[in-house]
Amino acid sequence: MGAFPRTIKPAQVTYPKVIGSLISVGQSGALQTRSEASQGRTWQETWSALPAGSADVQDLITTVEDLYNTGATCTLVHYLLPGSGLARNGSGGGTSPLVKGGSQAGTSLNTDGWTGGSVSGVMKAGDCFTIANIDVLFRVTADADTTSGEETLSILPPLIGSAPVDNAAITIVDATLTAVVLDYSDATAGPDEYIGGFTVTFLEAP
Repeated sequence: MGAFPRTIKPAQVTYPKVIGSLISVGQSGALQTRSEASQGRTWQETWSALPAGSADVQDLITTVEDLYNTGATCTLVHYLLPGSGLARNGSGGGTSPLVKGGSQAGTSLNTDGWTGGSVSGVMKAGDCFTIANIDVLFRVTADADTTSGEETLSILPPLIGSAPVDNAAITIVDATLTAVVLDYSDATAGPDEYIGGFTVTFLEAP
């Protein structure tokens, strides 16, 4: 699993879309809903005019082809997510937070190791983070304040499957997604050898 090439930034990026809930309509018109609470986001990135003769462009295209053909995963930041491609909105309270206690599950995560004692807004709703040895990008769903270096974070997606171990490191800067290339467009080039409208669809693959 390697890092996706970011030498050439896309011109457009869609906001990541999560898996929706299950909704059914009864004969009376009443709705029945059930949350999937599942992991895995999708998004698209589109590049504008790319010079076909550029080595960086060919690296980008061949990487996409290889990922699509083999189903291999890559890691990359998302340009629109705080704590990933954007600066986090929370103060951070240092950069060495840890998981507090193993075998955790669900939509809350006990943490410690935040520096600065008691800090308001150490994480803001929407801030992203990853946990060591778990290939999922988590988002905080409510502002968090630490007390004596500890805090319980409200998170999505929920912790399912592999549980974090006690004292696992939490990354809150440049947190990456693990993804596969779900599809990519048939890009076209004119006589001037500029490739236009190259679009890649990514699927998070925890």
